[in-house]
Amino acid sequence: MKKMKQWLLLLCLALGLTGCDSVGEILNEVIQSGVLDEYLWPEKVQKIEVPDGEMEVHFIDVGQADCALLASGGHFMLIDGGNNDDAEHIVTYLRNVGVKKLDMVVGTHPHEDHIGSLDAAIEAFDIGAVYMPDVSADTETYRDVLDAVEGKGLQVQHPVPGDVLDFNGLPVEIFGPVKEYSNLNNHSIVLRVSVGETAFLFTGDVEIEGEYDILEQGFDISADVLKVSHHGSSGSSVEEFLAYTDADYAVISVGEENIYDHPEAVTLKRLQNYGMEIFRTDEQGTIVCDTDGKNISFRQERESNP
Repeated sequence: MKKMKQWLLLLCLALGLTGCDSVGEILNEVIQSGVLDEYLWPEKVQKIEVPDGEMEVHFIDVGQADCALLASGGHFMLIDGGNNDDAEHIVTYLRNVGVKKLDMVVGTHPHEDHIGSLDAAIEAFDIGAVYMPDVSADTETYRDVLDAVEGKGLQVQHPVPGDVLDFNGLPVEIFGPVKEYSNLNNHSIVLRVSVGETAFLFTGDVEIEGEYDILEQGFDISADVLKVSHHGSSGSSVEEFLAYTDADYAVISVGEENIYDHPEAVTLKRLQNYGMEIFRTDEQGTIVCDTDGKNISFRQERESNP
């Protein structure tokens, strides 16, 4: 309640200084900021509460794009940020689950369907660190992300294979990109987050060449949950790579009736051949996965992305 009174005092002061013509504009900005959500619409705020040493992953339904939110002990990590048009959806989703700060933001590679709304997320929340591969793109979308990072007084960090980052005490191992490629998809940051005896492998859009290069490095890419590369394209998820992951679950972030026919039948067949249970955002909406370090459970939210 004390915080509520402070915001009301600030609002009254602002109104007094600017005059009545700005009342609606100022009030709208305050509401859109999300700071009053828990007071005005407490039912909207469904905070994630995950103890240290455990993790919850939200594979947010952003259509033909990627966006995953990881939560552990009050800390949050965002991997990719959907398309440009997903900004309001992603920021609202993060606010509604109680995000105030993103300890880590990862843009796996500079394609619009992965970094499109990262700038909005960076601008909307406190940010610990931003990670992207050491490759650029001559696009407004890419420049918007760099501007947002600079606006927070930060610099983009470029992790390399073999690096191990820390997410609330959970190791984040970097496996790719191994080298420079002509294809931006193969520049994807490929990473694994380990939680006790469980592990989650996030692959961006890495394609077959990049997958083989990772295998040649001898990294332990085994995981329980695999975020399937490139929305289930047949140009990714080569059989050898899937065999080494030995995953039980596969999550595909993909849009309904997309023009690419993702996920492709051959990829689904490969996943099934390795006994993976498949989850798809185009069929199940946002997919939430929980682990206590030993057990893994899934639930789906048939929530559409407007």
